[in-house]
Amino acid sequence: MLDPQGGIAGVLRRLVYRAHFVLACVFGVSFFLALSATALFSILLRVKTPRGGAFLFVKWWGIVMRGFAGWRMDFEHHERLLGSAPAVVVGNHQSNLDTATYAAFFGAESVVIGKKEIGRIPVFGWLWKASGNILVDRGNRESAIASLDEAAARIRRERLNVWVLAEGHRNQKPELLPFKKGAFRLALAAQVPIVPFVAEPMLNFLDARRWMLRPGTIRVRFLPPVPTAGRAPEEVDALLQEVRTLMQATLDDLRATGRGPIG
Repeated sequence: MLDPQGGIAGVLRRLVYRAHFVLACVFGVSFFLALSATALFSILLRVKTPRGGAFLFVKWWGIVMRGFAGWRMDFEHHERLLGSAPAVVVGNHQSNLDTATYAAFFGAESVVIGKKEIGRIPVFGWLWKASGNILVDRGNRESAIASLDEAAARIRRERLNVWVLAEGHRNQKPELLPFKKGAFRLALAAQVPIVPFVAEPMLNFLDARRWMLRPGTIRVRFLPPVPTAGRAPEEVDALLQEVRTLMQATLDDLRATGRGPIG
């Protein structure tokens, strides 16, 4: 009996996608640990500056993993990100391999905000902390506010782009999760613009639940910067909703014009 989703050819295609997924997982974990250790030692031995070592880690992790997965990147309005620093860069969060795809446009002037628990991860967490990224204690309001105030000062002083995946958790559903307020409080405190971007649905290329991975071109669209100059801290909710609405509309469009989930 022929398979309803493409017959024998469909069955073989899905077997190839599953084999590709397993190989990518095994290779990815090994390469991730080795690269993290190498970058951390380069920083500890002062071969590279903390930010320089982290940037090379992100760059090479992305190059190798995108090559292994067979993924290419297609940027729409990339000029909106280039030269944007200082700014808060806000993107959607779909999978553990977001780091590999987003590495294609992660600039040397960039740092990341994440929860403090990341710093406890052996090797990678130590690298993440040593590289000058920003750790926030989400369970302690006073500590979180102090971290954001310090980050706001760093943004202006060092002319940084601070990256935040505002959903806070991986999400492959059609609707974005409710956004965390930290990115928007930070942008208002620093009085710098928000540069939103949206990657098309990763289910078109990666279905971890079904152990399937396929090659292809992943589109990322950069939206016009949203200014915050002159806006008060009390406008955080309105700013969050403005950015989320723009990103949701973009995600809907990318989904409607994409190749569709792995079949």
